Amino acid sequence: MSFDLFFSAYSTTSQVMFPILVLIIILLIRDLAKYSKISEKIHKRLKNISEIIEENGYMKKPKENILIFIERYIKKNSKD
Repeated sequence: MSFDLFFSAYSTTSQVMFPILVLIIILLIRDLAKYSKISEKIHKRLKNISEIIEENGYMKKPKENILIFIERYIKKNSKD
């Protein structure tokens, strides 16, 4: 008798929780996609800033990260 009650409770719980779990996964995927788009926009802006700095004559070192390049430029110009 106890096993039948357990199985009945388990099947009812799984029927209720499965749609909730699917909804949570869908919302998580949508949220991660949103942050991916924001990250891509930030990267594009930083790349544009880096290109503007290079056009003004301050050269980027080989294999230098965009953020490191911008940071080096700001540090150099803040001392002047």
